[in-house]
Amino acid sequence: MSTPTNPTAYTELHTSDPARARAFYTELFGWKAEEEHTPAGDYTTFGTLLAGLTESRIPGFSVGWVPYFGVDDVKEATARAKKLGGEILRDCVSIPPGTFSVVRDPTGATVGLWQSSQSA
Repeated sequence: MSTPTNPTAYTELHTSDPARARAFYTELFGWKAEEEHTPAGDYTTFGTLLAGLTESRIPGFSVGWVPYFGVDDVKEATARAKKLGGEILRDCVSIPPGTFSVVRDPTGATVGLWQSSQSA
């Protein structure tokens, strides 16, 4: 089996009740939750896992887990997604570890695109 060219880089839960979701996953899996206060609002990371939790703030976006797939150039991948009929829910946003966007594919599924600052 070959190595995927766009592996899942991160997974994030968008929820309407962050406190309740945080309690559920810390109890269910024994994850250590660390809360950060950011300009965009509170954000929870789960220890050394590549997963996080945030209150859903994207208009038209429902609650649920969003996989972020690694790409070499997030701006190019986001533009390509739009050209292919995808809807840009959140255009490219840079944060200290990298840059991401969130798109909805033509069938209604949501996916994140992630470019690590280490790969830039």
